Formats: sequence, structure tokens, C-alpha cells
Amino acid sequence: DKSKVFNTARIEALEVDNLIEVAQATMVSAAARKECRGAHTVEDYERPADDPVAPLGRDDANWMKHTLWYSADNRLSYKPVKLQPLTVASVPPKVRSPMY
Repeated sequence: DKSKVFNTARIEALEVDNLIEVAQATMVSAAARKECRGAHTVEDYERPADDPVAPLGRDDANWMKHTLWYSADNRLSYKPVKLQPLTVASVPPKVRSPMY
């Protein structure tokens, strides 16, 4: 495209391509997670709020980690969550109460 007019159709096509890739990353990551956390709720892993191991299905012992998705070979890897910030006080993780 050599025109001096902004090519919105090309930008929109790139945006759709990016949206599809983000959707795939979300689906693959969610399917691999064997717990409930935040907006990610799976009926198979729901637990009561007073469950001693996974309250409301949240399993910090096994899932307190970042999920990384690689599009080239559609694989996942993980890295730990840093609970000690460098410049501010740490806020300990806690189970949020459901909003329903």
C-alpha cells in the first residue's frame, strides 16, 4: 500500500488477528488451570468458602503462578509470582468473596 491515506482495513485485520491469538491463549490457559480463581470458575473445582485446602476453589499451593502461552507451538509454561515488591509494602493474597 503506497497511498497516503491511512489504511484502516489493514489495521482492523491486524486487530482481529491479535484478538484471535489472545482468545486462543485464554482458552488454552483456562483449560490447563485446575482451580477456580477470580472470573475463572469451573464447576468441577468449586469448593465452599470454608474449605481448608481450596476455599472457593482457589488452590494457591499449586496455582500461585503466572501462565505463559507460546503461540509458535501452542504450549504453556509458568513462572512464580513475586510476593515481595521492590518499592512498596506487600499485600498478602487472599480469597475474595463471591459477588453473587
